[in-house]
Amino acid sequence: MQFVDAVFASTILMIVAGCFFFWGKALQRVWRTGRPWTDAILPTEVRDRPFWTVADAMLMFGLSLVLTLLTAKLFVAMGQIRPTTEGAPPSADLLLAGLSAQSVGGLIAFTGTLGFLRLIRTDAAERLGLVWKASDVVVGLKASLMLIPPTLLIAHFASLLVEYKHPVLDVMKQQPTPVFFIVLFVGTALVAPWIEEFLFRVLLQGGLQAFADRPVETDTQEDPLEEDAVELWRPKSLWPMFATSLIFALMHGNQGAAAIPLFFFSVGLGFLYRQTGRITPSLIVHIVLNGFTMSVEILRLWFTQTPT
Repeated sequence: MQFVDAVFASTILMIVAGCFFFWGKALQRVWRTGRPWTDAILPTEVRDRPFWTVADAMLMFGLSLVLTLLTAKLFVAMGQIRPTTEGAPPSADLLLAGLSAQSVGGLIAFTGTLGFLRLIRTDAAERLGLVWKASDVVVGLKASLMLIPPTLLIAHFASLLVEYKHPVLDVMKQQPTPVFFIVLFVGTALVAPWIEEFLFRVLLQGGLQAFADRPVETDTQEDPLEEDAVELWRPKSLWPMFATSLIFALMHGNQGAAAIPLFFFSVGLGFLYRQTGRITPSLIVHIVLNGFTMSVEILRLWFTQTPT
């Protein structure tokens, strides 16, 4: 046990040291280059103007809700979800089936929304930023060291004011099976970040960004031969990532103090997507945060419940 505590403490010290190191380098670039702070921290990449709108985000959100409910009803019909009496705490099996239904519904909603957007443009996936670049993984890992420690620190102080609540944590204390932990980890650390990043960062923030930075209409007649030409574009407005983060935090309002740190965390994720136009950097950070917090909670429960 002492060895585990030593390894955990050393890991935390390395993470904090990395946080100070990368923030120091970023602030140094802001100070020395004289460029706007956004470009000094992470250069804004030229890309295609978003062709989707906020309505597409609403479409995916609505599909996700409907499909989650339908999947849950299917699980009830199959006997996977057993109705509980009113006021009774949720069981591990009930929460497991609910998480599975949410993951399945979200993934189908993502597939359906992407398929719909591909009907509009065949290169929808590329323009949405669903492309792979190894450099984005590096950016995501560096950003993880910069964003996660401050987020956890804010979460700690926020929990002193507002009690943190999450039904998953309550059920985890009931000594659930290893299958529960596996499904929980996959759903919260892998599936949920993908669905949330595509919904909030790509569709919602991207749609708001296109609205905020829409082109100014002129009386000049454009060349009809250039009507289908791709317009290279850089985002300018900052408010879309703050508006998206507010909505993202409110969606987690049932978790007590979680909405406060998640707002600031979402701003960081929104900044990554704003600057790169690709989902990978923010997705990496989201996966690392969820995976780290879930792993710590699972290990904590494992060692507290295992006889010494």
